Amino acid sequence: MPFWIGPHTSRSSLALLRAALFGCALLSSGTTWADLPASAPNEEIPDPPESAPSPAKAPPPSESAPVSPLLPGYVPTLVSVNAPPPLVWQWAPFSTANYFVTATGAAATLATAIIQPRAQHSLSGGLWFDESVRNALRVDTLPNRYIFRDASDVGLSLMVSWPFVADALTTAWWYRGSREAAQEMALIDLETLAVSGAIQGVTNVLVSRERPYGRDCGTDELPSDAIDCTGSVHYRSFFSGHSAFSFTGAALICIHHFKNELLGAPWDTVSCAGGYAVATATATFRVVSDVHYASDVLTGALLGTLVGYGVPLLHYSQRAKASTTLSGVQLHLVPTPGGLGLLGVF
Repeated sequence: MPFWIGPHTSRSSLALLRAALFGCALLSSGTTWADLPASAPNEEIPDPPESAPSPAKAPPPSESAPVSPLLPGYVPTLVSVNAPPPLVWQWAPFSTANYFVTATGAAATLATAIIQPRAQHSLSGGLWFDESVRNALRVDTLPNRYIFRDASDVGLSLMVSWPFVADALTTAWWYRGSREAAQEMALIDLETLAVSGAIQGVTNVLVSRERPYGRDCGTDELPSDAIDCTGSVHYRSFFSGHSAFSFTGAALICIHHFKNELLGAPWDTVSCAGGYAVATATATFRVVSDVHYASDVLTGALLGTLVGYGVPLLHYSQRAKASTTLSGVQLHLVPTPGGLGLLGVF
């Protein structure tokens, strides 16, 4: 709540301020105007003379007696005891170097999504346990595979938007009342996803691994002229972008909740577990829909987790410079036409 005391503050403004504080005291204590002694209408309450001695302080009330708002020294509170404490961003702000990394990662992600994969394929077919997992998880018919593919797209959209919409915008800004924390969290999310996307995109283009369904192209089930067989998506199997982005989002959810205690126990843990549950389901659906091998989604999950924790930890390792406050009140000297004014925010 801001307040202003300047060189031209009038007696009427001070009287209005005293009346407002007195009204707040009545509201917080439950006292009504009918409980107060009557006074003549339009009667002006004179200010006490400057030479008058200050009234003696009343003895502290006992634990059994309620504190009256009419006693000297009573300070009313307008903050609900059930309201969450305001979130304070304690970490260093986003720097110019972070903006550069974010822009570079985003450009690389976009470029590798446009560039065609290499004509020479570094990986072909399944590795180690890939074939056995594919035979166990892949659904039988192509329409059902498309259903799971669409479901994985929904999971990816949720995991990419959750850190921005649910954590930064809704929890940090709306629920905890900190625009600064919401902005810094969103910038960290953007930088982390850009780095994850750049690594996945470059690897995707250089390795140029054929997708599991590629061996079925040209059959009655999957014609050779289908877009899945003719487009550049055909050789973008390693490693899974859905898995990498989903696990990056899950890591961002966990680290933001635990470092800032966004919701408090046990809801921070629940949010973290929920993020990893959705990310795991998204990665599994990529194998069920025959779009990726198990090695693709496991590599994506590992990369997403490492980047999802590594980049934010670089930010959370740097504390912000402490600001000077006085009993919860920030004081600022502001120039005015008649001199200087004192601006306080509490």
